[in-house]
Amino acid sequence: MIPPPFPPDEPRRLQALRRLGLLDTPAEERFDRIVRMAARTFRVPITLVSLVDGSRQWFKARVGLDAASTARSISFCGHAILTPDTFVVRDALEDQRFADNPLVTGEPHVRFYAGQPLHASDGSPVGTLCLLDRRARDFTPEERQQLEDLASWVELELNALTVQEARTALAQQERFFELSVDMLCIAGLEGTFRQLSQAWTRTLGYSEQTLRATPLLELVHEEDRASTAEWLARGARGEPLPYFEHRCRGQDGAWHWLQWNATVNPVEGILYGVARDVTEQKRLEAERRHVERMKSEFVSTVSHELRTPLTSIRGSLGLLEGGILGELPSQAQDMVRIARTNTERLIRLINDILDLEKMESGKLDFQLEPLELGTLLTQAIEAHHGYAEGCGATLALAVEASGARAVVDADRFLQVLANLLSNALKFSPRGERVTLRLERVGPRLRVSVEDKGPGIPESFRARIFEKFAQADGSDTRRKGGTGLGLSIARALVERMGGTLDFVSGEGTGTTFRVELPEWHAETGTLAASMPQEEAPAVGPVPGAVRPRVLHVEADADNRRVVADVLRDVADVVSASTPPEAESALRSGPFPLVIAEPVLSEGGLLPLGPLLAAAPVVIFSVREVAPELAPLVSAVLVKSRASNEELRSAVLRLLHAAPGGPHSPPPRGSP
Repeated sequence: MIPPPFPPDEPRRLQALRRLGLLDTPAEERFDRIVRMAARTFRVPITLVSLVDGSRQWFKARVGLDAASTARSISFCGHAILTPDTFVVRDALEDQRFADNPLVTGEPHVRFYAGQPLHASDGSPVGTLCLLDRRARDFTPEERQQLEDLASWVELELNALTVQEARTALAQQERFFELSVDMLCIAGLEGTFRQLSQAWTRTLGYSEQTLRATPLLELVHEEDRASTAEWLARGARGEPLPYFEHRCRGQDGAWHWLQWNATVNPVEGILYGVARDVTEQKRLEAERRHVERMKSEFVSTVSHELRTPLTSIRGSLGLLEGGILGELPSQAQDMVRIARTNTERLIRLINDILDLEKMESGKLDFQLEPLELGTLLTQAIEAHHGYAEGCGATLALAVEASGARAVVDADRFLQVLANLLSNALKFSPRGERVTLRLERVGPRLRVSVEDKGPGIPESFRARIFEKFAQADGSDTRRKGGTGLGLSIARALVERMGGTLDFVSGEGTGTTFRVELPEWHAETGTLAASMPQEEAPAVGPVPGAVRPRVLHVEADADNRRVVADVLRDVADVVSASTPPEAESALRSGPFPLVIAEPVLSEGGLLPLGPLLAAAPVVIFSVREVAPELAPLVSAVLVKSRASNEELRSAVLRLLHAAPGGPHSPPPRGSP
């Protein structure tokens, strides 16, 4: 016996069979009458309508056989569906494929078989109309034609719905079209509507009759007709149709934005489409863009119009407090300190709001590189000694992982530490100590800020990293703050691949923990870009030649403050416009240029001539673009850099300049 092989399109064939919905259904007279007629016509004891599924042949109608199915592996019909024509076995005992088949050697003792393949609507062979006899016999051409005719009748029944089923399906379709919120349609590929849901009338205002008589292209906005015609042409070529948007005119003359999702049956030349009115979404999107543009303009105004004067105010107050005009009376010294402290508080508020806006818009730039965290922690401690003294607390540094590196943005990492340290100092009782600690925890580095303050209330802990979150209580409110710092700090740490969390006990203090993956030189890919250790800042050398520093800045107050900050470091030559800067450069060489790229009218200063003339320090109200940072020698943001930080940066760069501008003059020189 030779079992029937599977056809090459078996999955498609089985899918077509299942779509008929006939397997394992009760007997139906429409099929039974055909097998009865076949038995009488061909005078055979057994006639079957056999459907061949994956493992069996199942009989939808049968005469002369009690079994409802048999295994496909022993079936004659499994062979019959492999041929396009009538499959005939004159004598099974003489055919090696069937001679020892159990259906031949046992009941029902088949000797003769004739089977005509039955096809689903897509042409897939799903079964046979077959004749079986217990004696060998010939099958004439006339009999073959008769069997084909009866098989065609069976195929009509296989692929036909009853009248009631057809009416029900049509009613359901019409109901679906009536109730659908979306604009459903069936259309020709030239754009003429054949069936429409009522949503088209509700949306555009035309009657269904008018829409059926109006080609789609006549409704489309003139600017969108070419793209719509190409979209329809793609469907006519049998290509998949992408999501598509265009404007259609309503009966009242208003234009509606329609968004399409459609598929095409190129054989039928039919487009099945779903359109959705997105006019309101488009309006809201335009409003959102307008608001975003206004927000961006406001941020730009805040950045320039507020940070610029505040920077000069803070710088001036710092100079007064530092004694530039001599020692102030005690009461005046207190007033200056209060003004400077509140100016810095206002600058921090502006910085927080601007940072938050940049993070939410994805415009906050990071310069990530492997850096030694111990060095950054030392810088953070040094920067906060003055604040600690003002709070009556002390700072301690514990580096338990010396030399450990992580990939961070130095400025952003110091910003995180500044937030955590200022919070810890602000809430520490007088005389207590705040510890900044670096340690290894498995493959990660942990930076902890530990305080002995009152702790974080249990009710506030779940909200502590939310924007504008502040714990209730008069002491917390009195300490001030925007409620943005911790939210920003966590976002910055996460952008650097780390985590920020905390542990706290009411009355026993709080520890905030930053954890980052440790970077190892043997596996890192950024070893070539490792920053060189900065030379320590040096002070001016008595008797040294005073260098000239060019300062390009549109704001007159900031030019005055910078000149005063650097009064014992260099002779500052100020320029307020690009032409003034070019004129100054022609007057002689400068070992260093300080530049504010933002001009008063909102444009940008051309940096090319300055970079060609000398090393450049960017001292700006804005963060610099990532592509600019590698071209300059230092970047300082006015609202974040103190007078001393500016002075130290200038001293360091002058010390490193060719010729050693701070070295004493040669002996004998005038």
